[in-house]
Amino acid sequence: MPDNRPQPPSQPWSSPSGSGPADSPPLLLCGARLTDGRTVDVRLGGGRIEAVGTAGSLTADATRACVPRLDLAGYLLLPAPAEPHAHADTALSADGPGPVSQD
Repeated sequence: MPDNRPQPPSQPWSSPSGSGPADSPPLLLCGARLTDGRTVDVRLGGGRIEAVGTAGSLTADATRACVPRLDLAGYLLLPAPAEPHAHADTALSADGPGPVSQD
């Protein structure tokens, strides 16, 4: 997929109060460095990534739409940290008196 191709539209989610990521204003992250060494611009809107393009390719769109810019000047851009795993030995031990003993 080309760098500057926008993501397909999807249903944004929102919090029960009605204010959340879906209501967030657009933002352009400029000059972010990816783990593979590329420098890119990232356009965010509605709590989602709208577009990723080579450095400078999204700036004209942002200027026309008066989107706030954040210059990352080579900072490393990483995905949100997540380490999904489970502890099968203790997952169902909530009814017990405490942690499982190894004795």
